[in-house]
Amino acid sequence: MHEFGHNERTQQPGHLATETFTALAQNKTENLPTFGDTVQVLGAMERTDQDFKDGLVLDLFSPKNRTLVVKQNTSPLGAQFITGTTGAPFVALSNYSYIIQMNETANDLIAKIEIPYEPVMLSAVGIQESNTYVGTLAPDKKSWIIDDSTRNVHRSENNTRIIKMTSLDGEYLLVGRQTADTSNIFVQYGQGATRTVNITGGPGIQENEFVDGLRFSVQADKAMMFNVDLKEGVNPRTLPPGTMNLNSYAWIVNSSDPSMKISATMLVPFNRAMLMALQPAGSTTLPMLSVGKRALNATSGQFLPMNANAQVDSELNQDRIEVPNVTQLNGQYLLLVTKPAGATGAAPSMMKRAGEMGKRSLRTSPGVRRRSLMSKGRN
Repeated sequence: MHEFGHNERTQQPGHLATETFTALAQNKTENLPTFGDTVQVLGAMERTDQDFKDGLVLDLFSPKNRTLVVKQNTSPLGAQFITGTTGAPFVALSNYSYIIQMNETANDLIAKIEIPYEPVMLSAVGIQESNTYVGTLAPDKKSWIIDDSTRNVHRSENNTRIIKMTSLDGEYLLVGRQTADTSNIFVQYGQGATRTVNITGGPGIQENEFVDGLRFSVQADKAMMFNVDLKEGVNPRTLPPGTMNLNSYAWIVNSSDPSMKISATMLVPFNRAMLMALQPAGSTTLPMLSVGKRALNATSGQFLPMNANAQVDSELNQDRIEVPNVTQLNGQYLLLVTKPAGATGAAPSMMKRAGEMGKRSLRTSPGVRRRSLMSKGRN
């Protein structure tokens, strides 16, 4: 199998030499594989560095001989449906995606994928090179997942990469974010155009994160907008018996269509230091947490644990509680602190034991599945 490197070409002086170089480069391109061709993958951890006619590059090491095929999907999921990173809007930088299939399941690779971009085209649509990404289609096919920890923009060769890959099977799309800022982008609390989250209607999922880590993953059939405000002061009489609000405030979520049914997951941040400060001196029994909610315009109604039996271990390296199966966003939200089950004033079944909320794991009730949000769709 031939190896086609990007840095093998050298300029030669003279008109004839230039023509010869151009002809060689053209022949080399014509000999490259295209969509549907079978590509041989070297074994014994020998490097396979394979260019394709449209500029795609697959660079990998495999412990055994294998083959792969790259197919073209001309009707991919829209690029506006992005999870794993923040900010919007995202647009597709190609009118097709790549579907990579190996001849067998291979999770033992050292690999990267490179997709080229055209700087002139980026400038025309208002995208910086540093805002280009390669998205991986999620297993549920509802979003393109971006992992900033495995992303690399190689400006000297005008391509964007996913590195640290152990498998290549999957679907990939080159996307760009039309923002002046780069890296992570967060939403500020309050009202106004720059503090409004815009959700595109359709089958896909979109994610937005606020400045304290409050994060929403939303799928809506129709377009919608929402804002989040902070409301200082919560009347203790509006809390369930034996509980208190961890913070001094509540999050107030207000959407453009309160009646719209959505499918969403919330990640609600908590301050571990504040939580641990509530542990009684000398006690081995630790406080527990749940996310409480009441109606948006309520002034006297009680906050209740939301989806109490569905809050799950999100296995994030962050102090946040994951609340899935949210069907309506409007409301007031807070963090309820309550005593562990078995103590006076037993807790609801899905409270999280604070001292056992390790950086990688949260304690949940029996039968509740464990899920890693960041692992969705990553190869």
